[in-house]
Amino acid sequence: MTRDALESFRTFLGEPGWDDVVVGYDFGFLEPTQIQAWSASQGNGPALATLRGLGGPGLRDFEARLWEACAEAAGKTPRPGSARWAHAQDRWRLAILREALATEATLPLLARRVERLYEQVGCPEDMLGMLRPSQPWSGLPAAVDAAGILRFLDRHRAIPSLLVPAT
Repeated sequence: MTRDALESFRTFLGEPGWDDVVVGYDFGFLEPTQIQAWSASQGNGPALATLRGLGGPGLRDFEARLWEACAEAAGKTPRPGSARWAHAQDRWRLAILREALATEATLPLLARRVERLYEQVGCPEDMLGMLRPSQPWSGLPAAVDAAGILRFLDRHRAIPSLLVPAT
């Protein structure tokens, strides 16, 4: 992303919830230090304190400590393939697409960003028509349908549950 992923998420969807943070970390949008700073406003508890205190070699265990802190703070954690995971994954897609539309000046740059999104987070069926992926073997660059992206975002704007974190 062009700017800090957490700030982009906040700009376009508001404050993330625990599910959003866990999924954002899994997909490589968030760094441990960002999550540790974010978690400072998420309450107290032994797992949260452990997460916030990790550094150096202790960061090897960051993902496990993140899941523990999420369970402590939210009572449960999203699991890959679950509805909560998919909800958070959709929220990241929306934030990234909105940010890309707001910051990319040309269609080729927008196409590269959408292609990266497909590769990083996956592509649900309703996103398939937005992009013609690049074909490196033929030299054909990615192409994007900006109007298709706008239609996708408009459809999802009408789903209020995507505008708030899962509970």
